[in-house]
Amino acid sequence: MVARNESNRQTKVMAPPRNVVVSILVMSAVMISSVRVVAASTAAKAVAALTPSLTDKPTHHKRLTIETISNNLKAMEYAVRGKIAIEADKISEELKHPSSSSSADYPFDHIIYTNIGNPHAVQQKALTWPRQVMALLQLPDAIGINHPEVHRLFPPDAIERAREMKAALGGHGIGAYTHSKGVREFREDVARFIEERDGAKRGSVDVENIFLTAGASEAISMVMTALIKDSSCGIMIPIPQYPLYSATLDLLGGHKVGYYLDEQSIWGMNIEELERSLAEAKSNGVNVVALVLINPGNPTGQVLSSQEVKDIVSFCARHNLVLLSDEVYQENVYREEDEFFSSRRAADELGLIEKDAIQLCSFHSVSKGVFGECGQRGGYVEMIGIPEDVNDCFYKLAASKLCSNAPGQAMVSLMCKGPNPGDASYESHEREKKAVFEGLKERASIVSQGLDNIPGFSCQPATGAMYCFPSVHMPPGAIKASNEMGLSPDTLYALDLLQTKGICVVPASGFGQKAGRFGFRTTFLSPEMRTVVDSIKDHYEKFCAKYAD
Repeated sequence: MVARNESNRQTKVMAPPRNVVVSILVMSAVMISSVRVVAASTAAKAVAALTPSLTDKPTHHKRLTIETISNNLKAMEYAVRGKIAIEADKISEELKHPSSSSSADYPFDHIIYTNIGNPHAVQQKALTWPRQVMALLQLPDAIGINHPEVHRLFPPDAIERAREMKAALGGHGIGAYTHSKGVREFREDVARFIEERDGAKRGSVDVENIFLTAGASEAISMVMTALIKDSSCGIMIPIPQYPLYSATLDLLGGHKVGYYLDEQSIWGMNIEELERSLAEAKSNGVNVVALVLINPGNPTGQVLSSQEVKDIVSFCARHNLVLLSDEVYQENVYREEDEFFSSRRAADELGLIEKDAIQLCSFHSVSKGVFGECGQRGGYVEMIGIPEDVNDCFYKLAASKLCSNAPGQAMVSLMCKGPNPGDASYESHEREKKAVFEGLKERASIVSQGLDNIPGFSCQPATGAMYCFPSVHMPPGAIKASNEMGLSPDTLYALDLLQTKGICVVPASGFGQKAGRFGFRTTFLSPEMRTVVDSIKDHYEKFCAKYAD
């Protein structure tokens, strides 16, 4: 009973005084804060021990340096935008934004760029009809082809063509990826263009053998990538040649097998020279896999005859070489007696296509001709005699980049298929093209004849393309000075011309030439070409006096 009473008894517990509770809470907070500070300090010291200070010198070397990058990339050179062009851009910036007295020393107020075939950069006008169609392709339908007032701004044939092209693009416009080979309907336009140009049988050009690319350059690089299997492989290239070929071979680690063009016969082709070059390369252990033909010529401006083209095609078939036919200047033929004759047409007329006895890749572009749409980056390659499994590999390569840009593909289509006779824009389109062509033709004569008339110069007629490639006698002092400076004599000449006259050309050494020859390449695109020729003449006289000894 007593135990039960004890268990029921409630003991009264006295609460601690308020000041004691507060003291305990404050002490606990201080202790927790101290622990956190110590922990944070310890962690910071640990991180600091593992992480160098920003002011400390790095204890490791950078991975990407000039010593560690690809040797092939370092060896690669592209003269068209090389030393002279870089210096020209520098001077141009100084003239635009003078920040010191140095810019006032130049006896000119702007640079005349004749180093690169970039027509619109030197005032060639864009053709109206293709740009009208392109504008409609770029615009959303509601403010473009479907706008109620569209006919007030655009001709009916431009509107109709834009509708057709938008349908070919799947209704997505040119802001979406396309098939990796290019829009099929655009490739069909290319196929019909080739058939009509060469008088080939309708339907003989297979659209599956056509790839639309970002300019002809991308197509050329794609094919060369496939051709250079290993470091034993080489490709025959003309001397002089367009530096894309030598630069790409350097990058891929292939051999440059040069064959010389005959300067005295307007840079003609010689089969004996091809045989000599091929035999020499083989004797040196080079596995020659292809030959490059540039017709009309760059930098030499020649147009080959039909027989010369047939001889080259036969040579490639006989020696089992893939023919890379660069035909981007096919519209730029200026003499009445000359005609562009494609390698495909030659192969067809020789019966080589029917017999499957030739492998041929032909390239074209919207950048040249009378379009001059370099910035659109549109081009194509047509492949003949290429096995299906190899074509699949090209497709894989194209697919790795998803597709070429859609506006460039569209411009290729417009180049290959213009307005038809009787359409609203046909006559104006043809007039504009003729005006561009006649301007090029006139300047080709002005520049080639003008340079050839300068004592110490020799310049073959520019019968095609966009360039002159004169030979220039170098005074002894220039050769000596260039050797001391580690430059080629024509690089010294081009630098001097740039710095005294503001004219940007490309040294001939960047294209290849025979030993002892010097010169440069110039376009004849600029409307200032008469002034350019006069300035070159005046400069050369002073240059020779400056470096007489």
